[in-house]
Amino acid sequence: MSGSADEAADVLRDAIEGGGDTIEVTLKLPVRTAEKVLALLEAESVSGAVVVPIKDLYSTTEAAAMLGVSRPTLMKLIEADEIVAEMVGTHHRISAEEILAYQRAREVSRGRAAEAMSEFTSRVSAGGRSNVTFRHRAEKAR
Repeated sequence: MSGSADEAADVLRDAIEGGGDTIEVTLKLPVRTAEKVLALLEAESVSGAVVVPIKDLYSTTEAAAMLGVSRPTLMKLIEADEIVAEMVGTHHRISAEEILAYQRAREVSRGRAAEAMSEFTSRVSAGGRSNVTFRHRAEKAR
């Protein structure tokens, strides 16, 4: 196998048509194609969904839609260096890799927040002390 993406696709098609729950194949791919396959596998493991970028750079409007945020919010993320953007003329462009990296980081952050919330509710329900206190209206009047 010379390692073209077309030949690799043929090998995969043949293996899939063979049936079964799992398949094992050996592929020789150009590095750029292998990077794309890896990005697809990582995206699926993180979110359960696979997004196939059709181009390398996206406008801020496109990137905002893909991330599920408003364009002004995306611009704030760019200004805060949370998302790296390239300037093409007078416009910002965001790479597919950068969009995926931000999505991954956001998933990790959400997971940590969920763990912290779970730990907090466990402590509260177990009668543990918390650094949060609530006062009744009658206590405020004193």
